[in-house]
Amino acid sequence: MEIDVQERDNSVFLKVHGDIEMMSIKTFKQKLFEIGQNTDKDIEIDLSEVDYIDSSGVGVLISLLKLQKKKEKELIIEKVSSKVLNVLKLSSLSDVFNL
Repeated sequence: MEIDVQERDNSVFLKVHGDIEMMSIKTFKQKLFEIGQNTDKDIEIDLSEVDYIDSSGVGVLISLLKLQKKKEKELIIEKVSSKVLNVLKLSSLSDVFNL
């Protein structure tokens, strides 16, 4: 799994490549929380190239959402692959992330 990061005027944009699962969760969590703790901008995450996300990956997204809300900033999940969208819908989280 790789994460490309791009600073924008009002947000930090992340594009995730590869699956988010137990083998890659440490990297995913460290990168997202490093960005979340060091920015006062909204965070946008593109998950279009993620075919699989497990419960630990979903947990990281929820934790980042809570962190952003404490700062009164947004976590925007966009361009979600159909497989990831199905996982989020089954978890009743598609509404939480405004998908």
